[in-house]
Amino acid sequence: MKKLGIIILVMTICSFATFAQKKGKTAKENYKYNIEFTIKGLSDTVIYVGHHLGEKKYVIDTVAVDANGHGVMRGNKDIHKGIYLVVMPSRNMNFFEFLMGPEGQRNFSIETDTVNFVKNMKIKGSPENVAFNNYQRHMMDLQAERYEIEKAIKNAGDDKDAKEAEYAKMRNLNERRVEYMTKVENENKGTLFGSIMRSMHEVEIPDFPRDENGIITDSTFQYKYYKKHYFDYIDFEEEGLVRTPIYEPKLNYFFEKMVVPSPDSMIVDAHRVIKMTYDEGMMKGDTLIYQYTLSHLLNYFEESKIMGYDAVFVAIAEDWYLSGKAPWADTAFMSKLKERVEKITPTRLGSVAYNLTRMQCVDDRYYNLHDVKSDYTVLIFWEPSCGHCKKEVPKLIKEYRDTLKDLGVKVFAIYTQYDKEEWVKFIDEKEIKETGWINVWDGPYPHSRFRDYYDIYSTPVIYVLDKNKKIVGKRLNVENIKDLIMFEKRKEEHEKNTH
Repeated sequence: MKKLGIIILVMTICSFATFAQKKGKTAKENYKYNIEFTIKGLSDTVIYVGHHLGEKKYVIDTVAVDANGHGVMRGNKDIHKGIYLVVMPSRNMNFFEFLMGPEGQRNFSIETDTVNFVKNMKIKGSPENVAFNNYQRHMMDLQAERYEIEKAIKNAGDDKDAKEAEYAKMRNLNERRVEYMTKVENENKGTLFGSIMRSMHEVEIPDFPRDENGIITDSTFQYKYYKKHYFDYIDFEEEGLVRTPIYEPKLNYFFEKMVVPSPDSMIVDAHRVIKMTYDEGMMKGDTLIYQYTLSHLLNYFEESKIMGYDAVFVAIAEDWYLSGKAPWADTAFMSKLKERVEKITPTRLGSVAYNLTRMQCVDDRYYNLHDVKSDYTVLIFWEPSCGHCKKEVPKLIKEYRDTLKDLGVKVFAIYTQYDKEEWVKFIDEKEIKETGWINVWDGPYPHSRFRDYYDIYSTPVIYVLDKNKKIVGKRLNVENIKDLIMFEKRKEEHEKNTH
């Protein structure tokens, strides 16, 4: 029995009266969908009907259930294909699943009970849901069999022969599971259920290539093969996959585990995956799965905490949204996206940091960022009234005195507000003074637009620049600065030795 942890209500839940037949509508066929539920064990209550969307679940309707556990969901609004859920708030949010197939196949009934939703389910009018329920039942049987084998392995203790016998049963069980899933996939080709089954198909990876002596000639072959064929079993023309718990985790796993964790690699593979959904079947972006993939990856990289991944966000925004390939995006969204891209673009890793000029020091002398001569420059934006800054700035000057100064680092510390007395007081109290540490501000007459050029919307923010003032690190914690600089030094030394 499945239990739903959290239901996200994103659409207006319809009143019970909504499900009464509309005036003039008497036949079930007059509705785009007409699904009858009879759930023995429920009485005079409500059920929620929702769907998966990636790893989340969304409620779309509320259905009144009478004294006999009977309720009807019907209507003429557009709903999409996918794996849907019937959730019982009166039963501690337990739920069961069914398939919403294409239009014309949405007039059916489901009867079950609260003792065992899946085992006791009877479906009329939807062969696809019958197949789905049969699959669920069979997999429950296999899972029960697996549990017994695992229990026997545990009970075998040190008896190697007994354990091996159980392991043999487990291997046989896995073979039967794969054979059964392949059989179900073949029997349901051309349907949403068939595409769901196909999406769970594992890529078969060939052995490593070897020379005439049996020595492996390419140790990365299997990784490259698996990465290349990772999406082979995803039907990008089946929009119903978006409303399942399958596609989004598969997408996330690819970028979390399969792609080299560098912005350049992520950009290449993000474009490759998006293009699969855009070009497949020559739909040219007119599919839900394309819209979902594009918006999901845009958000995925915008929200990422990994340094440099904002460059992937910018690349997706520029090449797919701002180029006109997202016609569903409204003007307000596009305006905000364009503004966000313009903010991030100057701060991408590898870009030359904008030269902040005539930044005034405590003693009223002026400094230009690009005039600071050092192997590395730590650029920090901060303010004394910021609680986090009160911890990080003293921590940074200690790290500077202890290690960074000896690594050829200088600090360009920018006070982001305009109360000079507050600024000077904090510097004096915390002794934020050291040779090679330059305290500056944009006052008393603001002119530098540092917030625009360095995307400063909160503090503290730390950048690391190399001797050419290229950005090599951004939005770092104090603890990460030394490691980054040591990495950059090793990389520089390696490049010298290899040229």
